[in-house]
Amino acid sequence: MASIELNDPKLTGARPRSKAEQIVRLVLATVLRFIGTLAAIALVLVAGLWSSRILIDRGSPLSVQTFGPWENWSVTGQPDADPYTRAHLAKSGTIRIAADSAGVFEARVDAEAARLHSSCDYVIEGPATGTLWWSLAVFDARGDLIENDARRYTFTSDTIAPNPDGSYIVTLGRDARPGNWLPTGGAGRLVLVFTILDPATGLSAEQREERHKFLPQIRREGCS
Repeated sequence: MASIELNDPKLTGARPRSKAEQIVRLVLATVLRFIGTLAAIALVLVAGLWSSRILIDRGSPLSVQTFGPWENWSVTGQPDADPYTRAHLAKSGTIRIAADSAGVFEARVDAEAARLHSSCDYVIEGPATGTLWWSLAVFDARGDLIENDARRYTFTSDTIAPNPDGSYIVTLGRDARPGNWLPTGGAGRLVLVFTILDPATGLSAEQREERHKFLPQIRREGCS
């Protein structure tokens, strides 16, 4: 029994396509496939660049330890530091102390995870650190020290006025106040950096893991 070709123009009444039409359809299909491929490549590139930027700025659980509002790039200055840690330090333009010599912690939010800002006043309370040396400094979002007439940029374990038990309180705000006050002016977003040095005798790996116990609390008092 002879088969019937349903697409036969004689049966369907359709006008046979000319060679020119066939070429045009082929070219259009090729262009559409090419555009689709370019769109897919662009999407992959954008997603890759976005995720890389996030990892460079904020790190990952493999490179950054988080303790409340504080973050620590745990392999800074190590020979086996991952590429994102290296890129983070290169982007910041700062030279950091190696992680096996000091703990350097950054905070961009307060205890309630609200972004630190110069329009707010903060109270920073830290425990006694014994003989360990530490420093606490405030920077703007670009990583620059905040210019002020009092020329106050940081407190250290040597310059702080501590409580009788060795603990301490530092206030952050635009307006001058008594005690351990760091001015924030009109800097906008703020970054706190807390650094605690290892003693000359060094610390064991287990002791380095305990550095976070000396981190101060960051409490927002109010905003204007």
